[in-house]
Amino acid sequence: MNPQYTQGRRGFLASSAALLAGTGESLPVHATPKAVRKIDVHAHFLPEKYRRALVAAGHSKPSGMPGIPAWSVAQHLEMMDRNGIEASIISISAPGLHFGDDAAARDLARYVNEEGAKATRAHPTRFGMFASLPLPDIDGSLKELEYAFDVLQADGIVVESNHNGVYLGDRRLDPIFAELNRRNAKLFIHPTNPHCPCCQGQDQASLPPIGYPFPMLEFMFETTRAVFNLILSGTLARYPNIKVIVPHAGATVPVLADRVAGLSPALGLPEKLDVTRFYEALRGLYYDLAGFPLPRQLLPLLEIADPKHIMYGSDWPYTPEALVAALAGQLDASPLLTDRLRQDFMRNNALALFPKFV
Repeated sequence: MNPQYTQGRRGFLASSAALLAGTGESLPVHATPKAVRKIDVHAHFLPEKYRRALVAAGHSKPSGMPGIPAWSVAQHLEMMDRNGIEASIISISAPGLHFGDDAAARDLARYVNEEGAKATRAHPTRFGMFASLPLPDIDGSLKELEYAFDVLQADGIVVESNHNGVYLGDRRLDPIFAELNRRNAKLFIHPTNPHCPCCQGQDQASLPPIGYPFPMLEFMFETTRAVFNLILSGTLARYPNIKVIVPHAGATVPVLADRVAGLSPALGLPEKLDVTRFYEALRGLYYDLAGFPLPRQLLPLLEIADPKHIMYGSDWPYTPEALVAALAGQLDASPLLTDRLRQDFMRNNALALFPKFV
């Protein structure tokens, strides 16, 4: 394991545990025997060639994280067994895989997708895969999308909140969404580094002037921007067959929904936003619980989301295992969840969307 990551992980974990302890929530080290066996829709993989590509592109501390975490199929399975995770759907995380060269991105997308497919074929009851695309290369992405579904039997596609500045909701991405819509596909959104002048310099690891890593704040706003872009641009309305999964308990979408709905008439949209349809669109999305849904994020999420559309996510290995266990333990023990909701969030809802794991 990368020594820098190990050292940084310990500090991050200690700080996170202290923060959680301050809320009064319990912090079990591992799930209790009564915990629900989980289906994890937000987990990542880092095959070796992809790790090397990250370093070569200047992302040895991706998005400001302490380092590139260790990953292997064996490590992933061991982590799952220790934490009561029955199955994981793996995906490539931020910053994606397009580092400026279309041909290189096409090759890297094919490599990571084939590596992910190897894991799913070797362990079909334990792994699924969201395939990656070499966006913003549209032609290359359409070819890879076809290969991922028709040859590799991918469970869905992962997209970043933006691809080299092309944000979700941009009409340039319509050919991708049209094909996903035709296939009734699942689309997992993952936040990535914001595309702005202040975060495109030599130091791609943190945002000045504070120097905090992008996952701390910017990922939440990237996800929020992506969701509202998809609604306000009409993308979701044009492509209604796509089942979109939003990470991190909806980020700040639940808190900002009223504001966006209320101010949208000032945007001069071609079609006036109907508030009822706006909230129907939010309710039609799926959401994972990776990150810190308790004690404050879950209740606002339940105000906009269909409880049958909320699923468990670990965010491992970028979230260290001890913190994965503590966060899952909170969900297992929280009085905010009835036994039925807990069963649905941790397992049943994912099984309905991904019946291959039944």
